[in-house]
Amino acid sequence: ALFTLLADLLPEDIPAAGIGASVTALLTGLISLLGFGLPPLMALGQISPLRVLRRDLQPMPTAAWLVYAFAVAALALIMWRLSLDVRLTLIILFGGLAFALVLGAGVLFLLKRLTAVLARRNLAWRLGLGHLLRSPLLAVGQILAFALIIFAMALVVLLRSELLDNWQQQLPEHAANHFAFNIMPHEQAEFAEQLQSISPQIAEFYPMTPGRLTHINGQPVLQRLEPDSRALSTVQRDLNLTWSAQIPKDNQVTAGHWWSSSEQIEISVEEELAQRLDIQLGDTVTFNLGGTIVESQVSNLRSVDWGSMQPNFFVIFAPEQLGNVPYTWITSFYLAPEQDQQLRLLNQNFPAVSLLRIEALLSQLRAILAQVTLAVEFILLFVLAAGTAVLLAGVQSTLASRIHQAALLRALGTRKQLLLKVNIYEFSTLGLASGMLAWLGCELTSLLLYQLVFKLSWQPHPWLILLPLLGAVLINLAGLLGTRKALNSSPLRILRN
Repeated sequence: ALFTLLADLLPEDIPAAGIGASVTALLTGLISLLGFGLPPLMALGQISPLRVLRRDLQPMPTAAWLVYAFAVAALALIMWRLSLDVRLTLIILFGGLAFALVLGAGVLFLLKRLTAVLARRNLAWRLGLGHLLRSPLLAVGQILAFALIIFAMALVVLLRSELLDNWQQQLPEHAANHFAFNIMPHEQAEFAEQLQSISPQIAEFYPMTPGRLTHINGQPVLQRLEPDSRALSTVQRDLNLTWSAQIPKDNQVTAGHWWSSSEQIEISVEEELAQRLDIQLGDTVTFNLGGTIVESQVSNLRSVDWGSMQPNFFVIFAPEQLGNVPYTWITSFYLAPEQDQQLRLLNQNFPAVSLLRIEALLSQLRAILAQVTLAVEFILLFVLAAGTAVLLAGVQSTLASRIHQAALLRALGTRKQLLLKVNIYEFSTLGLASGMLAWLGCELTSLLLYQLVFKLSWQPHPWLILLPLLGAVLINLAGLLGTRKALNSSPLRILRN
């Protein structure tokens, strides 16, 4: 099903899954079963028959708690198998457990405060919250699990629906929406003149030549990188290089100085690329420019605003230091949507120039994001089904006491509608708490992503207030399905037994 959803993004011929995929799937299921199913079964051997017959709920022996280390070990093993990074596995595992403990303690405290406030109102609330807090760890675990599921689904929908639109809305008026490149040197002046007549906003023209970064301080660059380094894709292809006397707009020097009077060939390197390649000021960097070897010295590092819709470069050379290398020109410009005729005319007059429409690129990106997020949401539906199964399992574990309590209440004259209200209040509390956590988590995460990662302004999302309602509806449906036996059982038959 996932391959079908991603068909447009994948090659036509996809190799068949090998035996390793089946073995991995089987072992994942087996390890999960042993890690999470074995501990309670092992604990059963330490429970005395008298404790069961008399319902004498003494504390569980310490040895039984120790076997829950199997669950953590199983989780760590599966996470390591997926990431193949021990450090990342430990950070996520113990960081997640610590966060769950802190958040769970807060949720438990709020539930107890809620019980103290609402239990005085009526019998239905008192009984519903009593059911919920009869197994507080189970209740908190279910709230956190459903909150995480709803949060993940809401965040995927949020980012897919508004990220690109927000970015476009925050661009300045008449921001460049077209790029022109492969402009031949002998056509640059005439192209610039014709472009000036149809566009109110044109960026600087920059010369551009391809070059491969080969060595840093005499060492081959591939030997300096780890196999999974983010810089591999950059150094395994030609970089677009330029030269300029002035620092480009929306670039800022963060280390070193702009060009000096050095006799060596000077370059400016984008700071994030320098960090990934461990390039420092004064380092010698070697390029291969179409067979010509050029050794340069790092003069400065600079930050680049890659979202400025201006031509930007990882590496900039000082002017007049590369000699007669072949090059073309690149620029960006704004053109109103109704000026398609002028754009076609420009393309006809300069057929060798490549014109890239940004809106067409963004439309394709939206289509890709829609397909990828659809696949992610499809997987999250399985996660939601798993969370529902956990909820039903928790209900089943308390079903006997629920049936006994319902039989007593009905024998004392309680109507079936009151018992239904008890269950609705209980599961609504679970759902509302899960939805509230998901809502707060989604807003906080989107704030951090927008401010720290995407560098965009953030606004609250009022529609996320629907998440608590969604949680209440989902958990009520599953909970009422699991407790229908308690409502429909005969009180006389239950009490006789």
